[in-house]
Amino acid sequence: MRRQTVLTIFLLAVLTFSWSAASVHASSVNYVVHDGEVSVKLALSLFQNATAMPSLNEKFTGVAAQSLTSAIEESLKSEVGNASISALSGELRSSGDWINASIQFDVTGVASQSGGILNVNCSWVRFKVSNDLKLGDVSYNLIGARYVRPEFESYADYREPPLNETIKSVMYRVGQEDTDARLAIQSAGNVTLLDFSNLFPPIEKWIGTYNATKGSATWAYNGAPATDLRMTVIPREGAQFVVHAFYKYNATLSVDGPAQAHSDVITTEVAGSYETLLMLIVVVATFVVAVVASWIYRSRRKQLPRRRK
Repeated sequence: MRRQTVLTIFLLAVLTFSWSAASVHASSVNYVVHDGEVSVKLALSLFQNATAMPSLNEKFTGVAAQSLTSAIEESLKSEVGNASISALSGELRSSGDWINASIQFDVTGVASQSGGILNVNCSWVRFKVSNDLKLGDVSYNLIGARYVRPEFESYADYREPPLNETIKSVMYRVGQEDTDARLAIQSAGNVTLLDFSNLFPPIEKWIGTYNATKGSATWAYNGAPATDLRMTVIPREGAQFVVHAFYKYNATLSVDGPAQAHSDVITTEVAGSYETLLMLIVVVATFVVAVVASWIYRSRRKQLPRRRK
């Protein structure tokens, strides 16, 4: 009985750890289209154990919020010239191996209307920010250049003195493929938190669903990791160790009401569209004409001479 209890506790601990590890890696990018405006919510987690990052838990305010707003808007404008963002908020947490960011903002200037049809250009959803952004002591965007690449570079010449005296071999891997030091170092330097170019298929190729209960259309995409780098170092004495960088996110785009996706353009009907307004005008005009005609008719009847008996 005691043995079964211990085994049960062990299994629960393993399951809890597995769930925690899986949930920590889960990042999401969510876009919600409403009346020609797009609300963006980013929940991002990036792992790297090449360099211990400073501990931080701060909100985006003041200069940090302004710098992030400008950087994102600049990236969006390179795709859609009239795009602008507002109401940016969020927070950043980092500790040791992990960096977690929660960022929200609204995007305007990406929609055009033709009659009762609204076209929302979402080609900017795979935007990439190339700026070295900082909050406190943390460089939270160009993580690869700041924290990962230096460690990869430090073992590039392991066959030469003095590293060859202590290091037996170094192996590099990108995803599931072995690679050489040059390509691995280049990939390490490209690790960027605000890089969503991995959402490369057009939105119409994402998995689309329509929720009749909520009256909303949704497209979802869950691709390969944006970053999956490993460097395995085998010393001549002692145990090997692995330097790993991992970053993966999924994406959803939701629209109120029925909608269609044509490449990266979302087409939907406008609430209170021109046709509806025109119909209302016709109804009101008809009512006014009827009232006026009735008034004229009654006025003329009053003016007619009455017959004598």
